[in-house]
Amino acid sequence: MNVMKKKLVYIFIFSMLCGCGYRFAGEEGILGGRVKSISVTVFQNKSRWADLDVIATNYMIEAIRRSRSVQLTQSNGSYCFSGTIERVKVDTLSRSADGASQEKYVEITISTYLTDGHGKKTWQSASMTEREPYFPANNIQDIKAAQKAAFSSALQRLADMTMGTLGQGF
Repeated sequence: MNVMKKKLVYIFIFSMLCGCGYRFAGEEGILGGRVKSISVTVFQNKSRWADLDVIATNYMIEAIRRSRSVQLTQSNGSYCFSGTIERVKVDTLSRSADGASQEKYVEITISTYLTDGHGKKTWQSASMTEREPYFPANNIQDIKAAQKAAFSSALQRLADMTMGTLGQGF
Protein backbone atom coordinates (compact mmCIF):
# COMPACT_ATOMS: atom_id res chain seq x y z
CA MET A 1 0.00 0.00 0.00
CA ASN A 2 2.92 2.36 0.70
CA VAL A 3 4.16 2.02 -2.89
CA MET A 4 0.70 2.84 -4.19
CA LYS A 5 0.58 6.04 -2.13
CA LYS A 6 3.97 7.11 -3.53
CA LYS A 7 2.73 6.55 -7.08
CA LEU A 8 -0.37 8.62 -6.38
CA VAL A 9 1.75 11.44 -4.95
CA TYR A 10 3.99 11.39 -8.04
CA ILE A 11 0.97 11.42 -10.35
CA PHE A 12 -0.51 14.32 -8.38
CA ILE A 13 2.73 16.36 -8.56
CA PHE A 14 3.11 15.64 -12.27
CA SER A 15 -0.47 16.68 -13.00
CA MET A 16 -0.04 19.88 -10.98
CA LEU A 17 3.09 20.82 -12.92
CA CYS A 18 1.37 20.16 -16.23
CA GLY A 19 -1.81 21.99 -15.27
CA CYS A 20 -0.39 25.10 -13.64
CA GLY A 21 1.19 26.66 -16.72
CA TYR A 22 4.75 25.76 -15.77
CA ARG A 23 7.22 26.22 -18.59
CA PHE A 24 10.97 26.24 -18.93
CA ALA A 25 12.84 29.55 -18.75
CA GLY A 26 14.16 30.95 -22.01
CA GLU A 27 11.47 29.28 -24.06
CA GLU A 28 10.10 32.50 -25.54
CA GLY A 29 13.39 33.94 -26.73
CA ILE A 30 14.92 37.36 -26.45
CA LEU A 31 12.75 39.90 -24.69
CA GLY A 32 9.79 37.59 -24.35
CA GLY A 33 9.71 36.66 -28.04
CA ARG A 34 9.38 40.26 -29.23
CA VAL A 35 12.67 40.18 -31.13
CA LYS A 36 12.80 37.75 -34.07
CA SER A 37 16.02 38.88 -35.76
CA ILE A 38 19.02 40.80 -34.47
CA SER A 39 22.29 42.21 -35.73
CA VAL A 40 25.30 42.78 -33.50
CA THR A 41 27.69 45.71 -33.79
CA VAL A 42 31.27 45.65 -32.55
CA PHE A 43 31.45 46.71 -28.92
CA GLN A 44 32.82 50.16 -28.15
CA ASN A 45 36.07 49.86 -26.18
CA LYS A 46 36.72 52.59 -23.61
CA SER A 47 39.69 50.70 -22.17
CA ARG A 48 43.31 50.80 -23.22
CA TRP A 49 43.29 47.05 -23.91
CA ALA A 50 43.34 46.35 -27.64
CA ASP A 51 41.08 43.72 -29.22
CA LEU A 52 38.75 43.34 -26.22
CA ASP A 53 35.96 44.89 -28.30
CA VAL A 54 36.25 42.17 -30.93
CA ILE A 55 36.54 39.38 -28.34
CA ALA A 56 33.47 40.67 -26.46
CA THR A 57 31.47 40.97 -29.69
CA ASN A 58 32.38 37.44 -30.78
CA TYR A 59 31.33 35.97 -27.43
CA MET A 60 28.04 37.85 -27.61
CA ILE A 61 27.36 36.57 -31.14
CA GLU A 62 28.14 33.04 -29.97
CA ALA A 63 25.81 33.40 -26.96
CA ILE A 64 23.00 34.58 -29.24
CA ARG A 65 23.61 31.66 -31.61
CA ARG A 66 23.55 29.18 -28.73
CA SER A 67 20.23 30.58 -27.52
CA ARG A 68 18.57 29.72 -30.86
CA SER A 69 15.89 32.24 -29.97
CA VAL A 70 16.53 34.76 -32.76
CA GLN A 71 18.00 34.87 -36.21
CA LEU A 72 21.31 36.71 -36.57
CA THR A 73 21.24 39.13 -39.49
CA GLN A 74 23.21 42.01 -40.96
CA SER A 75 20.08 43.90 -41.94
CA ASN A 76 19.64 47.51 -40.83
CA GLY A 77 15.87 46.99 -40.42
CA SER A 78 16.16 44.53 -37.56
CA TYR A 79 16.98 45.05 -33.93
CA CYS A 80 20.61 45.89 -33.24
CA PHE A 81 22.53 44.73 -30.19
CA SER A 82 25.41 46.96 -29.05
CA GLY A 83 27.71 47.11 -26.08
CA THR A 84 30.46 49.10 -24.45
CA ILE A 85 33.47 47.93 -22.48
CA GLU A 86 33.26 50.57 -19.78
CA ARG A 87 36.25 49.69 -17.64
CA VAL A 88 39.06 47.15 -17.38
CA LYS A 89 41.12 46.72 -14.26
CA VAL A 90 44.17 44.49 -13.77
CA ASP A 91 45.43 44.21 -10.21
CA THR A 92 47.18 41.97 -7.71
CA LEU A 93 45.09 39.44 -5.84
CA SER A 94 47.80 37.98 -3.61
CA ARG A 95 51.51 38.48 -2.90
CA SER A 96 54.29 36.25 -1.66
CA ALA A 97 56.27 37.00 1.49
CA ASP A 98 58.82 38.98 -0.53
CA GLY A 99 56.09 41.18 -2.08
CA ALA A 100 56.02 39.62 -5.55
CA SER A 101 52.63 39.06 -7.20
CA GLN A 102 51.54 35.46 -6.87
CA GLU A 103 48.08 35.86 -8.32
CA LYS A 104 46.50 38.70 -10.30
CA TYR A 105 43.04 39.33 -11.71
CA VAL A 106 41.31 41.09 -14.55
CA GLU A 107 38.00 42.85 -13.96
CA ILE A 108 35.81 43.92 -16.86
CA THR A 109 32.71 46.11 -16.73
CA ILE A 110 30.36 46.23 -19.71
CA SER A 111 27.00 47.76 -20.54
CA THR A 112 24.76 46.61 -23.37
CA TYR A 113 21.66 47.83 -25.14
CA LEU A 114 19.25 46.96 -27.91
CA THR A 115 17.86 49.37 -30.50
CA ASP A 116 14.97 48.85 -32.86
CA GLY A 117 15.11 49.35 -36.64
CA HIS A 118 14.68 53.12 -36.16
CA GLY A 119 17.62 53.48 -33.75
CA LYS A 120 15.45 53.86 -30.63
CA LYS A 121 16.77 52.11 -27.51
CA THR A 122 14.29 49.44 -26.48
CA TRP A 123 16.37 47.72 -23.81
CA GLN A 124 19.47 48.56 -21.77
CA SER A 125 21.30 46.49 -19.20
CA ALA A 126 22.71 47.74 -15.97
CA SER A 127 26.50 47.71 -15.98
CA MET A 128 27.78 44.20 -15.35
CA THR A 129 31.20 43.36 -13.93
CA GLU A 130 33.06 40.07 -13.98
CA ARG A 131 36.44 39.18 -12.46
CA GLU A 132 38.82 36.38 -13.43
CA PRO A 133 42.06 35.47 -11.61
CA TYR A 134 45.25 34.37 -13.34
CA PHE A 135 48.80 33.50 -12.35
CA PRO A 136 51.53 35.81 -13.65
CA ALA A 137 54.48 34.19 -15.37
CA ASN A 138 58.12 35.19 -15.59
CA ASN A 139 58.23 36.33 -19.22
CA ILE A 140 56.08 38.85 -21.04
CA GLN A 141 54.67 36.41 -23.62
CA ASP A 142 53.34 34.08 -20.91
CA ILE A 143 51.93 37.02 -18.92
CA LYS A 144 50.05 38.29 -21.99
CA ALA A 145 48.75 34.79 -22.76
CA ALA A 146 47.49 34.37 -19.17
CA GLN A 147 45.84 37.81 -19.28
CA LYS A 148 44.18 37.06 -22.61
CA ALA A 149 42.79 33.78 -21.27
CA ALA A 150 41.45 35.59 -18.18
CA PHE A 151 39.87 38.31 -20.35
CA SER A 152 38.26 35.64 -22.53
CA SER A 153 36.79 33.77 -19.56
CA ALA A 154 35.35 36.94 -18.04
CA LEU A 155 33.90 38.15 -21.37
CA GLN A 156 32.31 34.78 -22.08
CA ARG A 157 30.56 34.82 -18.69
CA LEU A 158 29.43 38.42 -19.31
CA ALA A 159 27.92 37.39 -22.65
CA ASP A 160 26.04 34.54 -20.97
CA MET A 161 24.85 36.87 -18.19
CA THR A 162 23.62 39.34 -20.80
CA MET A 163 21.64 36.64 -22.58
CA GLY A 164 20.09 35.73 -19.25
CA THR A 165 18.87 39.27 -18.74
CA LEU A 166 17.64 39.56 -22.32
CA GLY A 167 15.49 36.46 -21.89
CA GLN A 168 13.59 38.06 -19.02
CA GLY A 169 11.86 40.67 -21.14
CA PHE A 170 11.36 44.41 -20.72
